[in-house]
Amino acid sequence: MVHIRDSHDERTPRHELPTWLPTLVFAVAALCAVLPLIVNGCSCGHDFDFHLLSWMEAAHQWQHGVLKPVWAFTAAYNAGEPRLLFYPPLSWMTGAALGMLLPWPAVPAAFTALVLFLSGLSMQRLLCRWTTPTVAMLGGCLYLLNPYMLFVGYERTAYAELLAAAWTPLLLAALLRDRVTVWRVALPVALLWLTNAPAAVLGCYAVLLLGLLRLILMFGADAMARLRVAAVLAAGVLLGGLLDSFYLLPLLVERRYISLDLAVVPIARPDHNFLFQWDKDVFHTHVLVQASYIAIGLCATGVLCGTVLLLLKPVPVVAFGSMHARDTRHVGFSRRNATLALLLFLAVVFFLLTRWSLPFWQVGPELVYAQFPWRFLVVAAAAAVALLASLLDRVASRLPLAAVLPAAALTALLVGWFAAGQYFREECGDDETVAVQRTQFQNEKGVDVTDEYTPANDDNGDLPTAAPPAWIASEANEEPGKHPLLPEHTHPAPETFQFVVPPQRESALLVVRLRQFPGWHTRRDGVELHPGQRSDGLIVVPLPAHSPHQVDLVYRTTWDQWLGAGLSGTVLAASAWAVRRRRSGTMDVPR
Repeated sequence: MVHIRDSHDERTPRHELPTWLPTLVFAVAALCAVLPLIVNGCSCGHDFDFHLLSWMEAAHQWQHGVLKPVWAFTAAYNAGEPRLLFYPPLSWMTGAALGMLLPWPAVPAAFTALVLFLSGLSMQRLLCRWTTPTVAMLGGCLYLLNPYMLFVGYERTAYAELLAAAWTPLLLAALLRDRVTVWRVALPVALLWLTNAPAAVLGCYAVLLLGLLRLILMFGADAMARLRVAAVLAAGVLLGGLLDSFYLLPLLVERRYISLDLAVVPIARPDHNFLFQWDKDVFHTHVLVQASYIAIGLCATGVLCGTVLLLLKPVPVVAFGSMHARDTRHVGFSRRNATLALLLFLAVVFFLLTRWSLPFWQVGPELVYAQFPWRFLVVAAAAAVALLASLLDRVASRLPLAAVLPAAALTALLVGWFAAGQYFREECGDDETVAVQRTQFQNEKGVDVTDEYTPANDDNGDLPTAAPPAWIASEANEEPGKHPLLPEHTHPAPETFQFVVPPQRESALLVVRLRQFPGWHTRRDGVELHPGQRSDGLIVVPLPAHSPHQVDLVYRTTWDQWLGAGLSGTVLAASAWAVRRRRSGTMDVPR
């Protein structure tokens, strides 16, 4: 007879811990993990400058009334790029919000601590249906301190990917429940797409892999039951994408206007980043070796724990519990099957990190933009910690709280200080510190280009690194300086430029230090026109002779952005209505 774990289960007292205690423990563990950043300063890892500039750009534009920034004006030496349109918004919005609340030098540490805290909470949510509250809390601490998390947060400072790690336990929880639902699959999928595109792509592949494993392991189920699970998973992924239409639709429509393929240069392609694949580039090899050791450690830990769990005598409690009591009537996926699914998933992930999986990376849609196969560790780390915590629950389910709390705090201090602070943390150069970059941003010094967000057909090699906001030229590709008279310019709003040009004896050109891109509209003397362009993409406006001119450049939200926002709002409203009706019992929505 199958027994379902409920609130009266002797092995898992639901009210063993105060509800506030795990929150406090995760906050302390996250603070310990970022202690090296607090004491020694931020880690200037691989993507640090990119994210810091995005945060500053968004915060600056929010302060001037732009609710949904699109253009990063300081990039490309002040010629700008549409990175805020194409880069998922959740991470740079979080960084910008922190920057408006805290001193900027404290923002990277605060961002990292916040994400680690959220990661602990989400892992606890995954584990609380399998384990005792104490073990679930310990598992949350292990997850936020796992080596891949610290590698991403310190060595790579890939803050968006770090934030994506906070949602992956929610994805596993949705996929391994006794009964999957559209809403719970859609939520983490939507969060992943709003956080980090490579993590979202790999998260969708994780849904595919775990979904297939679940269907295979549904012993005794009829074809209709399997079809229902497959339909729910597909609907969940689709709903998650529709909720993100305000971001995804402009991305799909306008991606042809940028040089997105520059993100997959040879050194950043899957076939150059399999485990222990040596390269002439010393820096690249160093990163790859680190990721390889972390991959082996996480996958081996998960597979070993999963194997031991399967060899142990099954316990009567087999159901993956659910939040609502009514879910306990439906036993569709046992805890043992969930363990087997995670074990097989880790084995498949490890295979996908090796060179023998190259055909998969070559034919899989959008996989080339994942760049590094070891990014699958975002999901694998959550699976490994889940299996480790499950094993701890089986062999030591009654861990004393008085021993767990000091052990968790001490582990967080040691791991944070030595592993993260001494091994992963990257020292900042004199011109890389937050204070220096903040000063350069405020002084509009400009920064380098981001290749993949360069407008298509624009040559970055021709772009001037130091130029006034606009200058008068006789020929389109003429550099500033030949005409000493510069037009008067104002910048009344972040997305509006105005130039006043005095009369010229001969026809001339106004070269504006701004790259042409859909959404930018040019008006000369109140009449809209299509400007010319240089090889570097800067806007060129013809100026007829013998009369003064006023040139205005304004960014207007494009049709695809409006349509995406409307679609997201409609889907969100319809989903909220359906959930409300379902909770009120007035309609029977398929779950």
